[in-house]
Amino acid sequence: MKLSTGIITAVLIIVGSSGAVYAFGKHNHWGMSPEEKVEFVTERVTKKLGLDSQQQENFSNLAQTVAQLMMDAKATREQQVNEIGTLLQDPSFNQARALELVQQKTQKINENAPLVITSLAVFLDSLNAEQKSQLQDFIKNHRGHHRHKGGDQS
Repeated sequence: MKLSTGIITAVLIIVGSSGAVYAFGKHNHWGMSPEEKVEFVTERVTKKLGLDSQQQENFSNLAQTVAQLMMDAKATREQQVNEIGTLLQDPSFNQARALELVQQKTQKINENAPLVITSLAVFLDSLNAEQKSQLQDFIKNHRGHHRHKGGDQS
C-alpha cells in the first residue's frame, strides 16, 4: 500500500467513525454493553440527521463494525501494555520486538480498513446533501473536544 493511500485510508476511517468512537468513549463510564452503545449512538445520529429507516440501518451496521473492532482491540490491549512495560524495563530496549508490535497493529488496521471503509461508504452514500453537510459541520465543530475532559482547555 502506498503511503498516500494509507494516509487517505486512515483519515477516512478516523473521520467516518469519529462520531461513533466519540460516543462510545464518552459513554463508556455508563456501563453500557457494546450493543447498548450501538443502539444509543444510532438513536442519537438518527435524531440529529433525521435518518430514514434505510439510513438508520446503514449507520447501525457501521456502528456495529466499529464497536466490534474496538472490542477486539480492547481484548488484546492489556497483554500489549504488559509487553511494552517489559520492553521498557529491560536493560536494553528490544527495537526489533517494538517494531514487531507496531507492525502487528498496522497489519490489524490494514486488515480491517476495507470493512470499515465499505460500511462507511454505504452509510455516506445513503445520505442526502443536507445530511452530509450536517455531518461535516458536526465533525468540524466537535473535532478534538474529547481531548479536553474537565481540565484546562487551552
